Amino acid sequence: MVSISRNYFYYKWFWVFISIVLLAAAIAGVGYYSSAAGKSAPRAVQGIMDLEGYGLESYGTVQLNGEWDMHWMRLLTPEELASPEHAAVEQATPIVLPEVWNRVLVDGVQPGGSGHATFHLKVKLDGPASDLGLKLPYIRTAYKAWVNGEPVASSGTVGEDILTSKPQYTPNLIRFRHPGGPLDIVIQVSNYHHRLGGIWKPVELGSWSALDSKLRRELAIETLVVGSLLSMGLYHIGLIALRRQEKGSLYFGLFCLLIGIRAFFTGEGVMYYFVPEVHWLTELRIEYVCFYMGVPAMIMFMHSLYPLEVRSGIVRLILALGVAFSAAAFLIPPPWVTYTTPAFQLITLLTSGYLLFGLGRAVLRKRDGALFAAIGASAYVATVMLDIMYYNQWIKLGEVSSYGLLVCVFMTSFILSSKSAKAYVEVETLSRQMREMNTGLEHKIRERTAELERINRSLERMNDDLARMETSRRHLLSNISHDLGTPMTLIQGYVEALIDGVVSQPEQQQKYLKLIHNRITGLNRLIADLFQLSKLEARQMDFDIQPVSTDDFIRYFDERYELELAGAGLKFETVAYSLRPEAHRQAIVKIDVDRIDQVLTNVIYNAVKHTLRGGLIQLHFIVDEHSLVVQVQDNGSGIDPEDLPYIFDRFYKKDKSRNTAGGGSGLGLAIAKEIIDYHGGRIWAQSRVGQGACIAFMLPLAKGGE
Repeated sequence: MVSISRNYFYYKWFWVFISIVLLAAAIAGVGYYSSAAGKSAPRAVQGIMDLEGYGLESYGTVQLNGEWDMHWMRLLTPEELASPEHAAVEQATPIVLPEVWNRVLVDGVQPGGSGHATFHLKVKLDGPASDLGLKLPYIRTAYKAWVNGEPVASSGTVGEDILTSKPQYTPNLIRFRHPGGPLDIVIQVSNYHHRLGGIWKPVELGSWSALDSKLRRELAIETLVVGSLLSMGLYHIGLIALRRQEKGSLYFGLFCLLIGIRAFFTGEGVMYYFVPEVHWLTELRIEYVCFYMGVPAMIMFMHSLYPLEVRSGIVRLILALGVAFSAAAFLIPPPWVTYTTPAFQLITLLTSGYLLFGLGRAVLRKRDGALFAAIGASAYVATVMLDIMYYNQWIKLGEVSSYGLLVCVFMTSFILSSKSAKAYVEVETLSRQMREMNTGLEHKIRERTAELERINRSLERMNDDLARMETSRRHLLSNISHDLGTPMTLIQGYVEALIDGVVSQPEQQQKYLKLIHNRITGLNRLIADLFQLSKLEARQMDFDIQPVSTDDFIRYFDERYELELAGAGLKFETVAYSLRPEAHRQAIVKIDVDRIDQVLTNVIYNAVKHTLRGGLIQLHFIVDEHSLVVQVQDNGSGIDPEDLPYIFDRFYKKDKSRNTAGGGSGLGLAIAKEIIDYHGGRIWAQSRVGQGACIAFMLPLAKGGE
């Protein structure tokens, strides 16, 4: 017996483990957001945020969300903003941050992505603070910041047109000391290289240690995610070197590498912290190409797993679109290159829908690993949709696709690993079977020899049966010849006697005509029985099957034969037994009543022939849980043991000198057997010589609901 590998156990119980992990993550996420919601941080109103009494020391950090003052198409310094002339002349436009300025109405008109502006916010604090921090995200696409009139951070070069501005993504964590009074924050922003402009991510204020700790934690998580994706991608690409037929591992490895590299530039922007000197356009093009080629890599991988559910034509179309958009990312200059992403985001949504549809079909068809693939793909598609809405500034929650991708990668890696594990199990099983075969070869040879001997004996029995059938066939021909020849000879003699005038007296002529009629009647009976038996054996006989209760069955046949047997000088008795519980006494059999009557007539006629006058024939009805048994018992001469197995064969008679005038055709019991077989029952005989015989048949009861 082959033992089951532990890999099989892991595969069957993996869903329990992943369910526990996902449930724990969900509980932790709900707890985190519930605690975050309880802080109820204030929001800026008309360019002022009041944090007096908020308890910044307790909460550690606060996002400076709300209404900031925006001076559109103006690059103002803190001194210019504080001057009385400026306050009297220029009116600020309120903007609710974080938000791209594309959607803000300036003089009743949306300004679009290209432009420059100055953002201003005053924050009221409880008192002086010796160790404050300000976290500035990467802003599209250049900025310069002041705190209390002091320049503290910058990214790229802020300019008033595309020639004087230089794009760069540089997030900053600023540490400063606040002497007291309102905190004045001024940020100049210019954007001429991206379709969306402005401060689209939150600016955070708090103690420097709390901000630094939070930033380190976020960077560590994102670095872990990126490292996991890159490691997974390199691992699966490395599998190709060992087995080039595994195209699925290649596509999945490429997908992990592409999305892992892209994750360097999203979220907190790990790349912008660790390698800030990389050119902005190079970073943007790498991010776009990874996005544009990641989608084809994923659908190619799914096609390799489920080729019948994910069509090759769709795969080629998505691949062509990915290559075309990647080429556009290198050839089209900014800011026009950034306008390609909305179109491909729509393609991504359509591809995701098609992919989920294909995986759903794979799950319904019970493809191997389809459920895990569907769970992983659903998680990734959901987070990608959130990111698409976030990058278009439709929602405030975003940059979570890396986490959805981790779930997808984990599930998909498990599918690939399970395939390898099952292949390993099969190899183990085959190896074990080979060892067992080698060690037990002699035993198997003996088993095969014994099996061949059993087959040989079975063939010998079949040969004996065939010989007996051939003998029966010869007997059949001789019996037919005898049964037809003797009556025909007698009829011929009677007719010749009448023609020649040997029989001249009317009484004698009448006697001869009766003899001829009896012989012809016997021949007709023989021919009719032969024709009926042939149709029964070929299953060409029509049956009128009807449900009949066992009580009606017994009542119908109870007195059916009493008068006929009394005329033959025999006693007749019927006895009924019920072995069913009281609650289930009523039972149904599905029968053709006329055919069953024919069976009983043939069996009882056979008993009459072998029972002397004054003898007893009994008809027993027995109803049990599953069947109705009918027994015909006589106290006649009985049947010899050597004849007992053959009494249901056609033309079998112990009396080899029989003729159609003195008895039956020899087909009655054979016909009875065929009728009972058609009803799904069986017929048998029991006898002791000199003590009578019992011929019985069984009819199955109809099951409930039939």
